[in-house]
Amino acid sequence: MPHPYDPAALAALGRDRVATDAAHAPVVGSRPAVVVRYGCDSHGRGQWVATLKRGPRERAARLAVPAAEGPDAAAAALLAREGLPWRILPAPGSLDGGESYAYVAALTPGEGLALAHGDRAALAVTACRELLAALAGGGDAEALALPAALARMATGAAPVRPVVAGWGIMGPIRSAGPVALLDPLGQVVLTLPDTFSPAGALAAAQAAGWQLTAEAAAVAARHPGQPDPAGVALALAALGGCPAVVAALDPARGLL
Repeated sequence: MPHPYDPAALAALGRDRVATDAAHAPVVGSRPAVVVRYGCDSHGRGQWVATLKRGPRERAARLAVPAAEGPDAAAAALLAREGLPWRILPAPGSLDGGESYAYVAALTPGEGLALAHGDRAALAVTACRELLAALAGGGDAEALALPAALARMATGAAPVRPVVAGWGIMGPIRSAGPVALLDPLGQVVLTLPDTFSPAGALAAAQAAGWQLTAEAAAVAARHPGQPDPAGVALALAALGGCPAVVAALDPARGLL
């Protein structure tokens, strides 16, 4: 069941676009959350107050439970009253040392288990996501290769190899800075200069032989024309490719 903060709307912003209204635009990849704060009612009795605001112009929904019930109960009660079947990620974030908590929603079933059980569980979740994408696209052998490889990594049947699942901008603002390509665990596996767009960086990595998830490949497909040879050389060198091929793609890189 979709979240009221429709993830598709966030995806529609585009991974290589920058929102113009920085004060109110959602951050791509952001997640809805319930904020729970400790306070007192009009009679001085302690309580936990859960708050959920769905938009900058909407009135916040609130619900309070007695202090003895705890912040978890407040978040669960508010979601139940609002009819929101969210899966909440484990370990709510403490905003101020113990009097306020943020209960963040998972956008994909199984994300909570991935966080609770470590890296291999995260790979398993990614494998499931890629399998669904492959089947939606017809499920040919080429499309099924990546989910099968991720499943082998997750179960320990194969060593973990680099897979590009996303990207981020490493500069002080979202619109400028080197492009970092990320694996399913959110770790940086390759960085390209700020002369590359996210689509250009992903296209270069794909041309160099890096495996891309369906989402990352869709962004790479937005890059017009052929990938920059210098970027392909950087990506190939990071992957441990043949030095002679790297030098042929980018002579300057080959001299390093």
